[in-house]
Amino acid sequence: MSTTAFTARVIASHGRHYVARDNDGKLWHCIARGKKREVAVNDLVRVTDLGNSGDVSQPQAVIEEIDARKNLFKRSDQFKEKAITANVDQVWFVVATEPSFDPELLSRCQVACAAEDIDFSTILNKADLSDLLPRAEALLDPFVQIGIPVIRTSTLDGRGLDRLRDQLAGKSTALTGQSGMGKSSLINALVPDAQATIGDISRYLDTGRHTTTTVQAYQAGVDTTIIDVPGLQVFGLSHLSDEQILLAFPEFRPYLGDCRFRDCRHDQDPGCALQAAVSAGNATSPRLALLRRLLIDIKTPA
Repeated sequence: MSTTAFTARVIASHGRHYVARDNDGKLWHCIARGKKREVAVNDLVRVTDLGNSGDVSQPQAVIEEIDARKNLFKRSDQFKEKAITANVDQVWFVVATEPSFDPELLSRCQVACAAEDIDFSTILNKADLSDLLPRAEALLDPFVQIGIPVIRTSTLDGRGLDRLRDQLAGKSTALTGQSGMGKSSLINALVPDAQATIGDISRYLDTGRHTTTTVQAYQAGVDTTIIDVPGLQVFGLSHLSDEQILLAFPEFRPYLGDCRFRDCRHDQDPGCALQAAVSAGNATSPRLALLRRLLIDIKTPA
């Protein structure tokens, strides 16, 4: 059997199985050869056609190589790293007026993005629930204070959707967050043929239409890609160094290196420049507590 090598873009992943789209728009069911580094959605890959393996409706191919990445959005624990998606311009973390969301999960995601030089923003969805809006905005205020953009949206009355489309246009964007925040409704509003894409990908991966473990990418216009990341429950940062975590807190960057002791833990240590920044009103105690917690967390076995 003759084989053909070509380049394709990974648009969905489920376990060790992938769907890739070639330059002609054709979809391929792919597996990775051997124990390669983990393939991620939005990777550009070099694949080899296996022929149709008896099924012309689901052409199959093997991923031979992964092109160099611009970045990799990932999480980790003490034992392994988990690639989420690659080569993205920005990550938007979706929260909602209800149910309540976890600000620390949002913070961890922001830190991971900062380490990879990925722009990070937040969507406050279900903003039509005006009675619940003040509580959600109060939870987001610490992030607004450090310069993280927030767009308020509603798929019921359409608010914020045009502004969001403008921010997504011409870019590769990952949408992530906890379950229940209305991310699927947002994608359906932003991508008219989203349900058809879900059906195609489910057929190739044999996962069923409602799988919650598939990362998948949608074309929302010319050069506009929206990547749907399944709902997050945890976001470990064990792959990061102390320096990467420290640099992810913009309010503390001006004071890094100014502590009296090089091994300062930024807790009750005398001469701590970060504590001094809090005392001077240039940063907040909860943010410093989070910073310390993350520094301890990456050194603590799971």
